[in-house]
Amino acid sequence: MGKMITDMVVETYLSGVQVLQMNRPDKKNAITLEMYDNLALALQRAEKDDSIKVTLIHGANGEFSAGNDINEFLKIAQTPEKMSSALTFLQTLSSYKKPLVAGVEGRAIGVGATMLLHCDMVLSAQEATFQFPFVPLGLVPEAASSYLLPKLVGYQKAFEVLILGEAFSGVDAQNIGLVNHLCEPGEAYELALRYAQKLTNLPTEAVMLSKDLLKYRCQDDVQMALMREGRIFKERLKSKEARDAFAIFLSRTHSMS
Repeated sequence: MGKMITDMVVETYLSGVQVLQMNRPDKKNAITLEMYDNLALALQRAEKDDSIKVTLIHGANGEFSAGNDINEFLKIAQTPEKMSSALTFLQTLSSYKKPLVAGVEGRAIGVGATMLLHCDMVLSAQEATFQFPFVPLGLVPEAASSYLLPKLVGYQKAFEVLILGEAFSGVDAQNIGLVNHLCEPGEAYELALRYAQKLTNLPTEAVMLSKDLLKYRCQDDVQMALMREGRIFKERLKSKEARDAFAIFLSRTHSMS
C-alpha cells in the first residue's frame, strides 16, 4: 500500500514499516518548510498507528538530504515564526517512541546529518558524505547536535566536526559511531529495510520500552538543547556573518548552475 503525502515527501507501508522518502531530487532533497510539516505529521500519525512498528527515512535518487534549503533560511530570517515548522519536526523526531532507521546515500548535510543523531540505526553507503556546515555559514549547530554529538564522539571530536564543518565519509561516520553498518553505493535503502524488518519481527512493546530506557535519562536535556539552539539559530539568521556567508554560498551556487 502506498500513499503520497506531497510530491516532496513520499510515504509507503511495507509490512509494519513506514517508509518516508524525501523526494526533491533536483535539489538533492534539501528540506523545505512544507516538507518539515509533512514529515512531522507522518511521524505523529505513525506513532498512533499500531500497525506501524518501525519508521525508515531515506532520500530519493541516491541522495539523503543536502539539508535546509538556503532560500528557506532567507524566508525564516524575514519571518522567524516560520522556524516553528523545523522545530516541530525535530521535537517530533527526537521524542518518537518507535524505532527510527535511516538509509543514507550521497549527501547527508546540515539537518540531513543532525537528524541522524535521533535515529536508532543508521545504515550508510561507504562513499556517503556527512557534513555539519553551520558555523561556516555563520550559524550554530541545531537539532540538539551540540548536546548529542559530544555524547556520541567526545568533546574534542564534536568540536572539530561541528565548528570546522568539514565533510567526512561513511567510513569516518562509522568510526565515530554515527553509522551502524556500511554498504556499497546504491544498497543503503535495502540494508536499512532489512534491519527495519528485523525490528518488526521483535516483540513490539519490548522494543519500545527498551528504546525508552535507553533514551529517557537524556530526553529533557535533548529538548532543552533543541530550544536553546533554536533561539540562537534564529538570531544568527539575521546576523551580518550569516547574511555574508549566504550571499557567497548563493553566488557560488548560481555560478555553478
